[in-house]
Amino acid sequence: MKKIILSAMALTLGSVSFGQQVNQEMIFGENDLASESKSTSSLINNKVLGQVIWSNDFNSPADSAAWVLDNDGQTGPTFGWTIDATSDGWWSTAGIASTSGGNFAEMSNGPTSAPGQNVTYTLTTVNSIDLIALGGVGAEYSSLEFEQYGARFNDLMEIQVSTDGITFTTIGNNLDFAVHSAASSNIWPNPNLKRVNLGTALTATTATSVWIRFSWTTNFPSSTSPNAWIAYGWYIDDINIVTNATNDLTISESYFGTAAFPYSRIPVSQIQPVEFTAKATNSGVTDQTNTILNVDINGSIISSSTPQTVSVGSTDSLVATTWTPPATLGIPYVVTLSLMSDSIEDIPLDNASAPFAPFEITEYVYAYDDYGTPGAGGGENAGQFDFEAGNAFDIWASADLAAIEVVVGAGTPANTNFKGVLYERLADGSYNKITETAFHTTDASSIGNVTQMLLPARVTLNPNTTYFAAVSCLSEFYYGTSGTSPDGSGAAAQTSLIYYGTMDNPTSQFYTSNTPMVRMNFDPTLPVGVEELKGQVKFNVFPNPSNGVFNINLSSNDNVNLTVKNVVGQTVITETVNVSGNTNHKISLTDYSKGIYFLTVGTENVKLIVE
Repeated sequence: MKKIILSAMALTLGSVSFGQQVNQEMIFGENDLASESKSTSSLINNKVLGQVIWSNDFNSPADSAAWVLDNDGQTGPTFGWTIDATSDGWWSTAGIASTSGGNFAEMSNGPTSAPGQNVTYTLTTVNSIDLIALGGVGAEYSSLEFEQYGARFNDLMEIQVSTDGITFTTIGNNLDFAVHSAASSNIWPNPNLKRVNLGTALTATTATSVWIRFSWTTNFPSSTSPNAWIAYGWYIDDINIVTNATNDLTISESYFGTAAFPYSRIPVSQIQPVEFTAKATNSGVTDQTNTILNVDINGSIISSSTPQTVSVGSTDSLVATTWTPPATLGIPYVVTLSLMSDSIEDIPLDNASAPFAPFEITEYVYAYDDYGTPGAGGGENAGQFDFEAGNAFDIWASADLAAIEVVVGAGTPANTNFKGVLYERLADGSYNKITETAFHTTDASSIGNVTQMLLPARVTLNPNTTYFAAVSCLSEFYYGTSGTSPDGSGAAAQTSLIYYGTMDNPTSQFYTSNTPMVRMNFDPTLPVGVEELKGQVKFNVFPNPSNGVFNINLSSNDNVNLTVKNVVGQTVITETVNVSGNTNHKISLTDYSKGIYFLTVGTENVKLIVE
């Protein structure tokens, strides 16, 4: 039986809201600190761009001894910080592919302690680093660089600096990385080069020596969910302190979308202005005047932000003017965001975002996923198979929905039942079911292909309303995934969610970073689907074979009669189950002999094997 471990952070209900209601104020971190302008002409002549003034790769005994490890009383290699050449983490056995190789620092997992009991693990330089004595020009004009690999769940990874060894200030974190996904383990490059400006926290001083700290704080919610405590790991190697460039703007948190929703396919009826935002960090030693964010679409600059000055050490949000795509079908729009200022950039490679996955205007299809090669999401969570998963969609103009589409993912067994469901998001953050489709059944041709789940009647979707289109299943099922959904921590809203149980009655719920390939289709030429008939029953039984205990997932709108007979036709169990929607029911044959039995559900029969 295939099992997908959720790569999701526990969902806070109400985190997805209609685009016009989403708080689009850019979220500022600890390194968004304004700094005063200062003359740096004398300093610029004394430094070389990118000169390494201190380094540590953990490979020599002295390098390893230069750090103090505080693991909050935890012992053993599976909890807290270690420095060696062995990967201790359960989620990655290979460790970091650093340039130097050999030893590395590793923050492994985190204790499976009681919910809400959080701890902090730190890796700190034993002594201060004298930047002037090492040929530098002070912390204000230096940056910390290191190679890293890791994964983020609920935990907080922070880079900190101190001028006295007592009070540490956070100058960076890894919140720019999406939540780790077991189905997409390469969210972080291995290794990833991280660069943090030391002057971010020290611009009000003239610090000549610093302590460096890497800090990991667990975040175990006050929950008994078995996934609430999951932590991953953090590898660090090849740490350098280097002199800063004179002019060095770095782009981060690049985003485009419609009212915080980054669609990949937009039907003509739902075209709205597209927004573009990014953050600009000044890691150089001079203020960057007339800094602008340019928006390039298919090789042409179509939009720019208002010029502004980004001061030394600060991180500012830039918002370009919106652009409304024309109602031309099938043109892939490739967006790249880049920074420009009055100065000639010393390190131009970090001024532009990577191109986003293309988006385009369609006649009828509304989607988030990238239409790429399908991955797989869903499956079991803590022994539970029934779930509903999909994406939120803002509706701007009234439109009649004809179908919900899903790509069936690899690993889904044949003869698995699934259906489409549609919810409306209410003002209090809850969901109200609008309609559902009849059940569909997988076969060999389903895998990797689109199934159109036709609605039993056209549903008119109201403007200025958010709807959630999902696939619903009762047993082992995997939906296709393509692309990475935003987690709501930046300019974009959370869009992709999975609810075990049902959305209106969940047992657990998660945000998922792997975008479900679940879409809306407004095609008026599609036929109307078949309504589920009164008394119709869909069911799945698992495990089968078993030790005598069988779980039965039932979907019906009526009472369901269950009967179990042995091989000679004798009735051993007879029950009537009150079913409303999706219902789980358990039967036990542990008091009977091993062998074959026959279960009748309504008018359908299935063979049970007791081992």
